[in-house]
Amino acid sequence: DHIKTYSFEDLMGEDPVFREMVDLAKRACGSNASVFLYGETGTGKELVAQSIHYGSGRKNKPFLAQNCAALPESLLEGILFGTAKGGFTGAVDREGLFEQASGGTLLLDEISAMPYALQGKLLRVLQEDYIRRVGGTRDIPIDARIIATVNEEPEGLIREGRLRKDLYYRLNIVNLRLPPLRERKKDIPILVEHFLEKHNHRFHKEVWMVAEGAMEKLLDYPYPGNVRELENILMSAISLTEKEHVLTEKLIRIPKEDPDHHGEEKVRMEALRGSLDDYLVQTERKWIEEALQSAEGNISQAARLLGIKRQTLQHKMKKYGWKGDRVDASTKGNR
Repeated sequence: DHIKTYSFEDLMGEDPVFREMVDLAKRACGSNASVFLYGETGTGKELVAQSIHYGSGRKNKPFLAQNCAALPESLLEGILFGTAKGGFTGAVDREGLFEQASGGTLLLDEISAMPYALQGKLLRVLQEDYIRRVGGTRDIPIDARIIATVNEEPEGLIREGRLRKDLYYRLNIVNLRLPPLRERKKDIPILVEHFLEKHNHRFHKEVWMVAEGAMEKLLDYPYPGNVRELENILMSAISLTEKEHVLTEKLIRIPKEDPDHHGEEKVRMEALRGSLDDYLVQTERKWIEEALQSAEGNISQAARLLGIKRQTLQHKMKKYGWKGDRVDASTKGNR
C-alpha cells in the first residue's frame, strides 16, 4: 500500500504546547532512539511519526506502519517477525515488517492493543536487536527505528494491564504528547484556512473565507475526534457549496454534543461510515486477505493463522467470491 507522506510542514499551529512538541519531534530526527507518541484519536500521530522519519537520516529507507489493533495475535506475530519454511504446516519463508523496514522506521500504531505475550516478544527484540521468524531457528539482525503510539494515557494502560511497564520504559526514550484540539482552540482558524485550500483544490471549488457565524460555531465545538474531525466537518461543508465563495454557518454541520461524554466513541462509530454489520464484514474480509497473503494462498495455513477450521475459511471465502483450494496471493483485494 502506498502511504501518503507527511513532513513537519504539515504540522500546523501556533499553540505553545503544540510547538514545543513539534520542536522535540524535530530534535528526535537526529537520533535513532525509540519514540513513544501519546495522543487522542485524530490528533495526528501518524503525521508526527512520518515527519520524524522523513526528517531523519533514515528518510531514503522504508517507512512502514502496522495497526496492532487490526489483526489477531497469530497473524500479527507472523507479520511483524516473518515466518520460516517448515516451521509449521504450509509455512513459507517470508520477511516480517522488522526485516522489511531495515534501515528505516517501523510505526506500531495502538501498541496497547497488541496481546500481552506478544508485547514481551517485542521487548526482547528491542533489547537484542535481532528477530527470530515464527517457526525459525536463525537469529536475524535488524535495524529498524520504532515509533509506537497509544490513544489513551499510558499510565492508565499500564495500570489496567494493557501495556507492559517494561516495554513502555524501553520505548519511551523520546516521549511526545500531542495536545487535543480543544486545548489549542487558537489554532482552529489556521487549520481551517489550510483545509479550505486543500479541499477547494480537491472538490474544484472556490471557497475563499469562512463567515463569522460559521467560525464561531467551529470555535465552540469540543472536537472529540480532534483535527481529523475538524477536517471532516470542513470537507463535508466545502463539498456542499455550489458557487459560493464564503462558507456560511448553515453549511457547518456539527454533531450534537453528547451529555454522557461518549462523544469520542460516537465519532469513532460515525467514522466507520455504515452499519456495524458492514464494518464487521470489512474487518473479516481484511483479516482473511491478510492471512491468505501471509500464507501465500495456502488455505490450510491461512485457517491456522486465523484460528478457524479450514472448512469455515472455505465457506467464508465462498461468501466473498474467492474460489479454489489455493488462492493466488497477488489477487489480494479482488472481488
